[in-house]
Amino acid sequence: MHNSSSNYWENRYQKKQTGWDLGEISYPLKAYIDQLEDKSIRILIPGAGNSYEAEYLFLNGFKNVYVADFASSPLQNIKNRVPNFPKNQLLHIDFFKMEGNLT
Repeated sequence: MHNSSSNYWENRYQKKQTGWDLGEISYPLKAYIDQLEDKSIRILIPGAGNSYEAEYLFLNGFKNVYVADFASSPLQNIKNRVPNFPKNQLLHIDFFKMEGNLT
């Protein structure tokens, strides 16, 4: 059953019930990112979870990376792993309720 409650997802992270989490960037996404040339593009990762992709992007010079997640724990995990990741680009929000442009 899919649950759209922020508390549900936060509890999953707190209890480490994240079987989908590889613990690193997936090879297909890494291969895709590695072929990108314009590091100034804006990238939004919705439902990002622990977002090893955002970490990889940021550490490889992509500075316009935005991470959106319903739960706060994975956002804090990113901040712990990448202390220089801009706090204003870690969005604790329901992606489906986002409006406007990222700036």
